[in-house]
Amino acid sequence: MRHDGTVLHAQRGATTVGMLLLGLTLATGLVLSAAVVSRSLERIKLAGDKIMVKGYAEEKVVSDAGMWRGTVSVRAADLQAGYRELEQDSARVMQMLKTTAGEGASVSVAPVTTRTVYETGPGGVQTGRVAGYELERAYELTSNDVKLIGRIAGEASSLISDGVNINSWPPQYFFGNLNAVKVRLIGAATRDAQLRAEQFASNSGVTVGPLRSASQGVFQITRPNSTETADYGSYDTSTVEKVVKAVVTVEYSVARK
Repeated sequence: MRHDGTVLHAQRGATTVGMLLLGLTLATGLVLSAAVVSRSLERIKLAGDKIMVKGYAEEKVVSDAGMWRGTVSVRAADLQAGYRELEQDSARVMQMLKTTAGEGASVSVAPVTTRTVYETGPGGVQTGRVAGYELERAYELTSNDVKLIGRIAGEASSLISDGVNINSWPPQYFFGNLNAVKVRLIGAATRDAQLRAEQFASNSGVTVGPLRSASQGVFQITRPNSTETADYGSYDTSTVEKVVKAVVTVEYSVARK
């Protein structure tokens, strides 16, 4: 019995020593970890002599030019007959354009394009026999009257009810003096970046110093109230009113107060 008690006492002693060693090890690890964190924070503080912010600005513009495109196509078994039909439809399109836009409208008419259509046999294989011809002619009208462009698109679509096979593309609208707008936006976005930097600095116990670098992002020209963006910039042409947006990235030196 005494022998067992001695063994049990020795085991308890070994356990106590092990726990002490484990405690010392953990404590040492915590001290070392704290030292590493402290040195890391010190490096961050020493490197914290600059601040990078983004500035944003936008401006609403109204398009001052527009463009309408349309194509008229016919399909006929005979090439000459198809060409005569296309000429008749083309005359009706030109009459509509002159009536709506006036004699002085800038209309571009493309040459007729022709495609031979071949018969298709079982399995979708062409037999080599001519089934007919498809003829097409494209039109383009540009004007500084953006309201006119919208009316042209509507009148062109109404020709379908008269038997003209016309594809009227959605009107496109453009703003000509974008360079001046971009210059203004870069200045406004840079001022916005400076205000952001000063606000951040005032809350962080530092002062904003000289400008280190600045880079201009891409411009986004979007519909009003749109959140669309593109990596290479965007230019929406579907609306008369647009919003031009600019972002700049600016880096300033900072110093402790």
